[in-house]
Amino acid sequence: MKRLNSLLLVIIISFLFISCEEDFNPYGDYVERFAFTCILKNDQQYQSATLFRSYRPDGFDPSTYTEDPFVAGADIRVWYNDSVFVFRDTSVARIDTSRYKTPFRYYYNDKFSVGSKKSVELEVLLPNGKRLRSSTVSPGQVNFDDDSDVIIPSGTKPFVQFFWNELQEGNSFLPKMTIRYKQNVNGQIFDKLKNVPIKYVTNGNGLTAVYPAASASITIVYDLSAITKALEEISEGDPNKNNYSIHQKILFNVAALDLPTSKYISSTSGNIDDLTVSVDVSDYSNIEGGFGLFGSYSSKAYTKLRFVQNYIESFGYNFIDEN
Repeated sequence: MKRLNSLLLVIIISFLFISCEEDFNPYGDYVERFAFTCILKNDQQYQSATLFRSYRPDGFDPSTYTEDPFVAGADIRVWYNDSVFVFRDTSVARIDTSRYKTPFRYYYNDKFSVGSKKSVELEVLLPNGKRLRSSTVSPGQVNFDDDSDVIIPSGTKPFVQFFWNELQEGNSFLPKMTIRYKQNVNGQIFDKLKNVPIKYVTNGNGLTAVYPAASASITIVYDLSAITKALEEISEGDPNKNNYSIHQKILFNVAALDLPTSKYISSTSGNIDDLTVSVDVSDYSNIEGGFGLFGSYSSKAYTKLRFVQNYIESFGYNFIDEN
């Protein structure tokens, strides 16, 4: 299940097919459409894809349609490095069963990952004999600049900053910082993760975390105050801070998105959900014969980042030395 629940570390694409609600007319001519979504990964061999058909609900409210629109029995093939990889269908328990009651179904192949600057082609043979086609070129490799910070806190600076190289024009980048820690719960030790926002902003109800969005920028700045608050939230409500042990090494990586994925992100104002890529007819599509997204990303970890011991111990936490 771990590989199904992490964006850019392990992207599973839960495609939410949406009827064209803006132009929906239950009395107009119905045309069946097919939506395919797949983002290939460079950091593991488990690739996933979704395939849905359009539907015609009774009445004006598309949400009343409760039959899973997943398309079974399709022949999905990806051509990469002079090899052909065939996807098979499988399923997992559906998290949200308010509309669809059946397990969430998708296609997968666990035999390949994509390298940098590689051409990849797709063909989907639908059960009705129609074909969907697409292609992409995977992005280049991210390399971090020596000017990137290596410790937190970084001297007296109120922020930490990271830099990396430019790639092809049009590529977007999605950074992510994660704190690794252990929690002692009644003698049992649990390994946990805490995602770190770049800052917190004040709103009427208090503070709201702001996380990195995909963009063309080749640098990212994290407020030290945001990192401090994220660390405080780890033990929020627990007076016994000694139950928590923070790893010295912080996870920080940057995912470079290929041109189709970057264009999709641009069409959704730079936001991408950790579990879903939602595509409807008004969004960017690169699927010939249907619509959706066929793309790829390249993720690179920055391995030099460390917490300073006395900073972690100032919270009352234990420090896990990893030198």
